Amino acid sequence: MAINGVGENIYATLGLTSAKEVQTNNDPGSLALEDFMSLMTTQLQNQDPLKPMESGDFLGQIASFATVSGIGDLQKSFDGFSRSMQSDQALQGSALVGRSVLVPSSIGNMTAEAGLKGQINVADPVTDLKVDIYNEAGVKVRTLEMGSAAGYTNFAWDGFSDTGEAMPSGVYQFRATGTVNEANTAFATATVAKVDSVLVGSGSQGLTVNLAGIGSVPFSEVQEILGV
Repeated sequence: MAINGVGENIYATLGLTSAKEVQTNNDPGSLALEDFMSLMTTQLQNQDPLKPMESGDFLGQIASFATVSGIGDLQKSFDGFSRSMQSDQALQGSALVGRSVLVPSSIGNMTAEAGLKGQINVADPVTDLKVDIYNEAGVKVRTLEMGSAAGYTNFAWDGFSDTGEAMPSGVYQFRATGTVNEANTAFATATVAKVDSVLVGSGSQGLTVNLAGIGSVPFSEVQEILGV
């Protein structure tokens, strides 16, 4: 039966769910069209005869019901999109394992094969840039004299001390300094590290890379992805 000239087709165009569809979906918590109409019928039966519901109000409530139903469908779509994004992150993360990345840090993992490599952000041009390298006990083992530099400057340590002794592989700290306006100034540094594994986060969390000798670092902090 149509109310004010509105038939059942209007509910289908608004995206409402029928009782049969609810049974098919096996979702006992869903509010079907017949349930909504039952509530609307009760409302009509108990309305003020002097102020009957107008067609616009009636259609407005139907539209509101359709909007709520649509929001639920939209949430399901976003959930599916989120799962898809996590799968893409997992694939991208797997490609990083075994590769080297450049991350902000003042420590690095030195190996006998590759030594230790890093980068210095020389904000102000200097003529006496140097990199002091310390072992885990805080003892300085090597000073790299870099000379004049400006901007991003790469450095590499072969793993030998100032006395020519081969230092054991492991974690070392380094500090870059130079004279700016007659004052000894420290500069921001970054290190090259190998990716051991990747953790795929959930929700708002992104990728986290586990770096040899450094630990876990958010992928958002990676400045550059290098070769193997």
